[in-house]
Amino acid sequence: MSGLRPFKIETPRLAIRRFLLGEVDNYLHIRNDPSSSHACPWITPLCPEDAWAFMTRQVVVSPGAPNVEAHLAITDRQQGYVLGTCFVKIDVSGHAEVGLLLATQVRRYDIELEVVNALLKWTKQARDGPRCKEVTLKVNARDDTMLAAYSSAGFNMVSQHLWQGSFPYYVVSA
Repeated sequence: MSGLRPFKIETPRLAIRRFLLGEVDNYLHIRNDPSSSHACPWITPLCPEDAWAFMTRQVVVSPGAPNVEAHLAITDRQQGYVLGTCFVKIDVSGHAEVGLLLATQVRRYDIELEVVNALLKWTKQARDGPRCKEVTLKVNARDDTMLAAYSSAGFNMVSQHLWQGSFPYYVVSA
């Protein structure tokens, strides 16, 4: 990774950083968990070979670069354990889309909200961030707890959609 600008977003409990090649198994475990497709049906399982190819591309991404979808590790700041994955993609107009997927055992709204708030702060305000005008993400329309949490964090509902005609979700914006 030499030549890459260092990248890490930290909160009191979490760190968001580039994946390491040795974390492919952690990534597969989180992404291929059957409950993941229930929570986020647009995420499809990967075979180990595809995960390895994906990861080798992701370890060298530049988060915040225009039109680059950077997938990042969400880790426990104290222990370094991979708790989930998130992504950020910024277009040339200054709009950012973010998303995240937490491991089943840590899937709680307080951690999810902590990740989203950290990404929001980095994309809009950080000195080394892209200084985006708007940040959006997709939220399961059946998850009243998360919808309330995002609303209290300052996100507004932009639109409602159906994924493959059966899974309702909202696009929320801040």
